[in-house]
Amino acid sequence: MAPPQRRNITTPARVRFAPSPTGLLHVGGARTALFNWLVARNTGGTFVLRLEDTDRERSTSESEQQIYRAMEWLGLDWDEGPYRQSERGEVYDEAVAALRAAGAVYASWETEEEMDAQRAAARADKRAPVVRGRRDWSDEDVARFEAEGRRPVWRFAVDPEGRTVIDDYVRGEVTFEHSAIEDFVVARSDLTPTYNLAAAVDDHAMGITHALRGEDHLSNTPKQMMVIRALGGTPPEYAHIPLILGPDKKRLSKRHGAASVEELRDAGYVRDAVVNALALLGWSYDDKTTRFTVEELIEKFSVGRISRSPAVFDLKKLDHINGRVLRTLNDQQFADALVEWLRRDGFFTRHGDEAEDLVRRSVPAVKRKMTRLNEYETLAGWLFTDLQMDPEAWQGIEADVKLSLQCVGTGLGRLEALPEWTQPEIKHALQDQLHILGSNAREFLEPLRISLTGSTISTGIYESLDLMGREESLRRLRLALSRLAELWDP
Repeated sequence: MAPPQRRNITTPARVRFAPSPTGLLHVGGARTALFNWLVARNTGGTFVLRLEDTDRERSTSESEQQIYRAMEWLGLDWDEGPYRQSERGEVYDEAVAALRAAGAVYASWETEEEMDAQRAAARADKRAPVVRGRRDWSDEDVARFEAEGRRPVWRFAVDPEGRTVIDDYVRGEVTFEHSAIEDFVVARSDLTPTYNLAAAVDDHAMGITHALRGEDHLSNTPKQMMVIRALGGTPPEYAHIPLILGPDKKRLSKRHGAASVEELRDAGYVRDAVVNALALLGWSYDDKTTRFTVEELIEKFSVGRISRSPAVFDLKKLDHINGRVLRTLNDQQFADALVEWLRRDGFFTRHGDEAEDLVRRSVPAVKRKMTRLNEYETLAGWLFTDLQMDPEAWQGIEADVKLSLQCVGTGLGRLEALPEWTQPEIKHALQDQLHILGSNAREFLEPLRISLTGSTISTGIYESLDLMGREESLRRLRLALSRLAELWDP
């Protein structure tokens, strides 16, 4: 059932996608990027790409490039950026200086062990484990700390009597009592910014009007709003979108299968299917429409229809969507997508560029059978290699040698007599022989299919014979007939 229509964004929105380049772009991040991109395109706004790469140990240029590739494959073009937080140190230094001048932050000389002791004591008293640093250290104390080599962190001075209210597009009104929010660190002892400072300063400096992000960031939001207000700014409006779960209703992870955008692409899913599936993770237009073009998504998307409930990502559902998208492509579009995928997968390195013509000619035969592009070699790989007989498939032929001899022998005879090797002629000849034998279609055609392709999984027998060509098709059938004759013991 579609969620009720709530408050929506109607003015040009300036939104951002702010991934950390510490790994692959996963489904959750891709969904966040898509929702922000759709808001920007729907409202005539601006989509900003910002890399939150202050984790110097884990951030890598390889991950950064992977994010670009994944977004480009999805068609999520950005209007500004990429901005890198690692290159904005001066901006954060100035922000900390401004916060110090305003009295919004203070030097906290406590060690982490001392703060942990505060938290433990609070828990023992059944109080919220909220820590606040001392602000009345004497000059002698400070001198002693400095002599010990201790350096302070800078904490935001949270007003314990206050509260922050978020009018969230998805969750509605959410209230945070400041008594439950500790004096959070904005700058570490080496003066590098924490996430909550850098994200808030960037949203303020970049003029972000709306922040759409996962609901796991909700607890950070009041802290970032405090920072922005202390800097004299107005926080963006927020939409915290629900988490994504696997089919087992546990948080989505690698155990649920392909989890990154590039893994989905490499598994044979096409862009339009992935975008469609991502859009439907926690959003719907109504209670019946499940297929959208990108243009339709831009037109119909609204934050007011984002669900508050967790979304479930299921590869089986994506298979269904992908197969449906593939079947809407005409043969030329399907062939272009298939060739592009095969080229990336190394198919033409293995079989030569000249194989592209046969790949394209085989599209009508494989199109209706494929759910993902990576299924092509299973269905049609036999066209590009010498015959490789699957032992289990051959055992199926051996199970009734007499019948298999009759089917392959009579089928071969009809095919050898064909004046023209075309699919209609092939089909007519074999169906005529089928009627003469009085067999069912599978009983008659399966030995021919296995003899030709080496497998029980392939394109249809008529298409297969046409694609393989007269000479090679007859050679393979004669080979199978010879093997069967050797097994026949009347």
